Amino acid sequence: MSSEVTTLDPAKGSANAMALTGYAIYDTLMKVEEFGDEPTPNIAESMEANEDFTTWTMKLPSGLKFSDDTPFDAAAVKFNIDRHIAPDAASTAAALLSSVESVEAPDATTVVFTMKQPDASLPYAFSYDGSGTAGYIASPTALQEYGDDYTDHASGVGPYMLESWGPGKDTVLVRNPNYWGEEEPYLDRVQIRLIEDEQQRFQALQAGDIDYAPTINPTIMLQAQNDASLNFVQGVGKDQDAVAFNLTKPPFDDIRVRRAVSMALDRDEIVALTKEGLADPAVSLFPESYPFHNDHEVPGYDLEQAKSLVAEYEADTGNKVSFTYMCRPTVNTTDVIERQLAKAGMDVKVDVQETTTAVSNFIAGKYDAACWAMAGFLAPDQLPYRFFHSSGDLNSMGFDNAEFDALVDEARGTDDQEKRKQLWSDADGILTEELPWAWTTGMPAGFVYSERVHSVDLEEPGRLRYSVPTINNVWLAD
Repeated sequence: MSSEVTTLDPAKGSANAMALTGYAIYDTLMKVEEFGDEPTPNIAESMEANEDFTTWTMKLPSGLKFSDDTPFDAAAVKFNIDRHIAPDAASTAAALLSSVESVEAPDATTVVFTMKQPDASLPYAFSYDGSGTAGYIASPTALQEYGDDYTDHASGVGPYMLESWGPGKDTVLVRNPNYWGEEEPYLDRVQIRLIEDEQQRFQALQAGDIDYAPTINPTIMLQAQNDASLNFVQGVGKDQDAVAFNLTKPPFDDIRVRRAVSMALDRDEIVALTKEGLADPAVSLFPESYPFHNDHEVPGYDLEQAKSLVAEYEADTGNKVSFTYMCRPTVNTTDVIERQLAKAGMDVKVDVQETTTAVSNFIAGKYDAACWAMAGFLAPDQLPYRFFHSSGDLNSMGFDNAEFDALVDEARGTDDQEKRKQLWSDADGILTEELPWAWTTGMPAGFVYSERVHSVDLEEPGRLRYSVPTINNVWLAD
């Protein structure tokens, strides 16, 4: 993997960094098998709402236990959800569950969610898509006993258990002999290695030092396709790259500068120089393949207008359009974007940070502008809500638009797909006008693996809707 696991506490962890490990240790309450499917029960046996989606009732199986032998029951689920929704908890899953008023456990196998407002999309929050940790249920005993040291003792009901972990070290998982699923996990042991450089990771695959790795680098994808000793598959998820702006300080507190950046970006050139024909320009929140796709677009390439906006801003404020552009080593568009922005008269300093640091700084709002990505999402009520709603835990841009909030909150409360689509279309229109992000290009997600690696995920790419691999059903051939 390219980013380090810093915590396995579902209330503290970045979903991106802990997705592979967290999913293996915890599994999820609900699941979405393939891109476009509706959520169905996974650990939970059922999840049903009342008529107006103001109450949800989840039924759990009986007899399950965490790997530390604590009972997995309704009280355990309540304990975990309460940690997310507590006002002072600052959970990384809080935005996903912001519509939940309270949780009750009337008996050992029943969990009742009472909503602040109707939410027809709540089952998505408990499904795995790499963007949230609300579906990960951790042992209450371990959370309470170990506190800040919980990660060393992480305990779930997933197919694998934590053997070892540490900063800068490999994460090692071992088979959970008491896994609840119908099929026991296939692997005895999994070693997750941190290799941030994509080319080094690919070379490690070629050398047989590792067996399986993700890549977002189109050049490496082509190399993998042409290497007979390796297998390659491209996921169906539609990740999209963007430039995210910190709206809380100059120069991006001024819409003219945000529009200038969007107009300075020649997206066709970025695609031609960096994507090897495996991606398209990105112009709005929803790619064409998404059911929520609409006609809204960010301001397109217009170099002269971008220059004019820069000059107007500088004349009015007396300040140069000067900023630092934070990015990660795994992103290969940085040089092209820097050059394009410079042509529009912007003074851009590029700060390439290792991935874990960049993620931490983005979440903390410690940037002027940042290269960021919207991972392929199951429903817009998940990642987009978390990034752009004023209460979103990933909204480090300081974007605060009451009309946007009202639209997406209303969309949560209806299961009428046409109404939801219209509400999110209107919300997307606000994003393309206000520009907390300027979309750049699609970002293909690829998975490279040795000939001995097999998985239903790799055979059915509809399951590969995110740029992080899963190991829950991987098996090895001799």
